[in-house]
Amino acid sequence: ADLVQLSGLSTDEVAGFKSSWASLSEDRKYEILTRLAELTEDNLELDFTAVLRACLTDGNETVREQATRGLWECEDRVVIRPLVSLLANDPAAEVRSAAAITLGKFAELARDGKLLERDGSRILESLLAVVDRDDEYLEVRRRAIEAVACFDVPVVEELITEAYNDGATELKQSAIFAMGRTSNTQWLPTVLNDIDDVEPAIRFEAANACGLLGDESTIPHLLDLIDDEDFQVQTSAVEALGSIGGPLARRALLQCLKLGDESLGDVAQEALSSIEFDEDPIGF
Repeated sequence: ADLVQLSGLSTDEVAGFKSSWASLSEDRKYEILTRLAELTEDNLELDFTAVLRACLTDGNETVREQATRGLWECEDRVVIRPLVSLLANDPAAEVRSAAAITLGKFAELARDGKLLERDGSRILESLLAVVDRDDEYLEVRRRAIEAVACFDVPVVEELITEAYNDGATELKQSAIFAMGRTSNTQWLPTVLNDIDDVEPAIRFEAANACGLLGDESTIPHLLDLIDDEDFQVQTSAVEALGSIGGPLARRALLQCLKLGDESLGDVAQEALSSIEFDEDPIGF
């Protein structure tokens, strides 16, 4: 309950926070940041942006990474510049990867016209620069490709195609996920071609992409994945049905509830709730 007081700190209060923060152990810092993320999930009115932003310059890379990930829910453009700086310059690959993921949220805002044009350009340029770095870690490049997919520009289409054909399974996973994030159904044939791939990770991302693309023609393919041998693939298929919505998806989810699998049933129930909310947000 005391941590709630860290929400909405003023400039003067942040200065006091930094002074106390410096005296804490690394384990305690990580514990607090983890708890702040949990509190934000439980209560969207809480705003720890000031605290998380202050932690982006912490001397410990694990703390910086956790703070960067914690900003995923933030929509304040004030954090774009420090995130771009971390992506370009932080010595820890884990922090750069987290920065790419969080910038992906701002890329979505830019796509939806909710950011200034110059902010979108800054994000696009920073992500492309990371993808083009020959000495960059694969994990960081993957997350940058996934994040930059929101931008509808020719170079992004080329990057996705190159990643898909690279030969590395990890890059192919990211490419398929990126296809979904483009919201462009031109990728649908490629996604469906991989939905029964021998690799569970590829099937998982193909199901995710189907949900992001939102095309009802993918529902029969997703129905097949509900019986997949891999639970994560099953979960991905169920969540995709919830994203697509419509009568057929609803019937499929109701069938999931009858399978007797408690874990999958919980996911199906949440997906049904999502459909009901989309159809009637006021009534829900």
